Amino acid sequence: MKLLIIMMGFVLLAWGSQPVAFIKNVQGNAIVKHDNIPHAIQKGEHLFSGDSIQTAKKTTIGISFNDGTRIAIGPESIFIIDDYIFEPAQKDFHFNMTLPKGTIVFESGKIGKLAPEKVTIKVPQGIIGIRGTKFIVEAE
Repeated sequence: MKLLIIMMGFVLLAWGSQPVAFIKNVQGNAIVKHDNIPHAIQKGEHLFSGDSIQTAKKTTIGISFNDGTRIAIGPESIFIIDDYIFEPAQKDFHFNMTLPKGTIVFESGKIGKLAPEKVTIKVPQGIIGIRGTKFIVEAE
């Protein structure tokens, strides 16, 4: 299994896809879909733009993004990393995510401090733009 994950990592790097985050911790069961291929989430696993995460009952996940942003995903949630770019040398920042269902706790990293207008969270009833550093979002 580890060999398969390593091989997948090399293939993704060859295609130019760069990791945007990693799974810091997992308690319970969750699935990540990368290129519409689902598999069980593992601690330490890298995440990419376009990935979606779905958590089961009594499951929580901690994610750490490249800019230092931290997101905790609650039970029975769906979270999608729509677009993430953190290239401070080029002053290129984007962080767009969707929370169709569930709960997240968001703690802003460098993108939220340098370019807060570039961070958005889409929820079923609208869009949230960040103006603070830490908050909770719940979508039913």
